[in-house]
Amino acid sequence: MELLWKDYDPETMGYIEVWLDDTAVRATGLDEGFRAFYEYWRSEDGFVPGENFWCKVLWDCGEPFAVIALCEHEGNVTVMELVLAPEKRGRGLGTKLLQELLRNEPIPGLIIEKSEAVIFPGNKASQRAFEKAGFRYHHTHEDGDALYYVYERGSDDQV
Repeated sequence: MELLWKDYDPETMGYIEVWLDDTAVRATGLDEGFRAFYEYWRSEDGFVPGENFWCKVLWDCGEPFAVIALCEHEGNVTVMELVLAPEKRGRGLGTKLLQELLRNEPIPGLIIEKSEAVIFPGNKASQRAFEKAGFRYHHTHEDGDALYYVYERGSDDQV
């Protein structure tokens, strides 16, 4: 399987909104849809698409199957959202795309030395995918509503 990373564009919006079933909304908090999320961050001060904010749609065999949004601030890359098409979940594709992101650097100009992700405690599938890709649990938010995971290139415990 060779993943194709394409910039998010309105052509793919129809796919992504369909992927936001109840399971995805609970796991991501994208209650208002992906378009609202994207437009918010695209227009937020200090975020420049293609420079320190990326939204990529992943394709395999001519079909989109996932979307990932990332931002970079002070040398740290945050995985903001990751959504897979419902029929592609549970097959290891989330892990595969995270591994490719971290090791093969498919986004021109983005070299990830350190990354973090925030995952809802009930989202066991994302926790497993991020752990298999090399992220490690770091801490739980004081309110208990979020788990923080960290990846550091070259860390002895990375897979």
